[in-house]
Amino acid sequence: MNERERIYNVLEGKAVDRAPTGFWLHFPESMHHGDAAIRAHLKFMEETGTDILKVMNENLLYDGESRILSTADLDKMRGYTRRDKIFVDQMDIIKRICDQTQGRYPVLATIHGLIASVFHGTGFAGNYNTMGYGLSVFNREQPQKMKRVFEMYTDTLLELVDCSLEAGADGIFYAALGGESKWFFHDEYMEYVSVHEQRLYQHIKEKTRFNVLHICKSDIDFERFTVLDPAVVNWSIFHNNMSLTEGARLFPNSIILGGFQDRQGVLVDGTEAEIEAHTKKILKEMEGRPFIVGADCTLPTEIAPERVHSVVRAVERLQGSDQVH
Repeated sequence: MNERERIYNVLEGKAVDRAPTGFWLHFPESMHHGDAAIRAHLKFMEETGTDILKVMNENLLYDGESRILSTADLDKMRGYTRRDKIFVDQMDIIKRICDQTQGRYPVLATIHGLIASVFHGTGFAGNYNTMGYGLSVFNREQPQKMKRVFEMYTDTLLELVDCSLEAGADGIFYAALGGESKWFFHDEYMEYVSVHEQRLYQHIKEKTRFNVLHICKSDIDFERFTVLDPAVVNWSIFHNNMSLTEGARLFPNSIILGGFQDRQGVLVDGTEAEIEAHTKKILKEMEGRPFIVGADCTLPTEIAPERVHSVVRAVERLQGSDQVH
């Protein structure tokens, strides 16, 4: 069974030879674009032996010059289309990766979610942990202006989804921010953000059955995302005190992806025996459920590919040729 068959069998509820695996990371900045990006993705897949090829997206939705410091600056924010260079560059990466892999891997295109994309548009990407609260403040001060911004970025992301699939991607990896309880209140999020996010995610599901909802950060109000009913869901089990099985109950129709910490813990600094022991633990926890072995989020850029390959080998040793459902 090859990588594509393994993933699609899981999506369709069919038997697989072993649990699939899916890990990814941000490549060094010198490998964000062009030929270097293509080579980096292909090398990672060959060296790790994982099943899902996730095309990273470093083409952020930002005009390169605006700084949104207050609600007075919100009119500077703009939408984007397939004619913009950031779209063209990202589609070129997806198409060339798909052309070179010739259908071997199921390819996921990364779409930064609505809150993430709006925050990128403020010009402060990389500072979300300290400045992300600003979007909730803007929304309380100028709800009508923010409604326009959210609608504009939703339309942009709808087109980005379509372009990514047209370029050859099989599915969409939707990286969601905004679930943090400390910033948007639940009712605020549902009224001002989720209404657009639901429209966007429904479009994704209509376009492809291979859709992955990644819920980023800690202190998450998961009810903001259960309404999206994704095919596959992934979150930080270690930073949110919600186990794989608890998440499976919260998302009863979704395949769970995860099991390993991303930036510390056994995958980052454990021995091969410890990696195998942890793999065995999570496979046992998810026994009888459709499951994809992965991590909470992106792995450290500098992690040795051999560590990820150790997880793949552990799954193969533990499950062998047995049929897993």
